[in-house]
Amino acid sequence: LKTARDVESRFFPYRLPHIQGLDYYGECRPAQDVGGDFYDFVPLQPRGLAVSVGDVSGHGLGAGILMSGLQALLRGLTTHAAGEIGRVVRELNRAAWQASPDNFYATLFYAYIDPARWQLQYVSAGHESALLVRHRTGRVHRLDSTGTVLGLSDRTVYGHRTLSLESGDLLIAHTDGVTDARNAAGEEFGEKGILEAIKRCADARACD
Repeated sequence: LKTARDVESRFFPYRLPHIQGLDYYGECRPAQDVGGDFYDFVPLQPRGLAVSVGDVSGHGLGAGILMSGLQALLRGLTTHAAGEIGRVVRELNRAAWQASPDNFYATLFYAYIDPARWQLQYVSAGHESALLVRHRTGRVHRLDSTGTVLGLSDRTVYGHRTLSLESGDLLIAHTDGVTDARNAAGEEFGEKGILEAIKRCADARACD
């Protein structure tokens, strides 16, 4: 388990290249020795950033192995797709369906951020809704699913959506490990907890 945990941790990006116009950060804390959640950042030429947050069904070593394989495949597809995010997710789903056991599925939030064009494109394969918080108005946009979870069928089609960005806008993508967390009184953190944390840290950097 220690070896698996060490290997899994190496799949997470530990160096975040500077991309002009973006401040970004990610973190994953497995509830067990290894887990099925993952995130990744892949810089794209000339200035964009691909962002992924996923959650593989199950827990423990099996989920960790599937997670690592899925993340590695997604990174390879991202590098060669030139920002065509709908095609990336379709190919990832097809590979997951072909190679995974029958009881496997995964959710995924996958986005391409272009700071030069002030634009966000995303695909959500049954994942927890990411939150886009507008700096100027404080309005919260829930980035809901554009397709079903990965691994159910090799014929699933995934649409994508495009949103404009403004300076200071904040994107929060997460798994249910955040929203389902409970305090000592048994109260769920929930989406409300995320938004309250954002308000308390209005001027903080992403890593803070």
